[in-house]
Amino acid sequence: MKFLNGSHKPLLNESFPIGGFWDSMDTFLCDPTRPERFFSLDSQGLEVREKGLYLIAHTHSYYGEVNDLPERMVAYAEAHGLVFSGSVYNLFITDEISVTNPSRYLLQASAAVLERRNAFSQRTQYLNH
Repeated sequence: MKFLNGSHKPLLNESFPIGGFWDSMDTFLCDPTRPERFFSLDSQGLEVREKGLYLIAHTHSYYGEVNDLPERMVAYAEAHGLVFSGSVYNLFITDEISVTNPSRYLLQASAAVLERRNAFSQRTQYLNH
């Protein structure tokens, strides 16, 4: 509510989608229906996600529900040698504006990842400095 009540602040355009943000996959897994923060897509293009590799997953659901999305993301990452390395974002791509059945809202989650071999080499470089 605090986020929405502050929407009168400059650069927050309520016509753009609002999403949820978690600092890591661990926090997303702990409570995937309660973001640590909310964000609005930047209509001015002034802020961007950090450059890198992201694992993207989708599910159809009601607002506030993510079904088995976090578990599927973890299983995919493990099966393909990926390690979670940063923030998780979720965003409803379709909602009541474009879908009449609220159980069919399309949620997209994206999580920063590294290939396991790159994660190890980055950690080694960090420890050697």
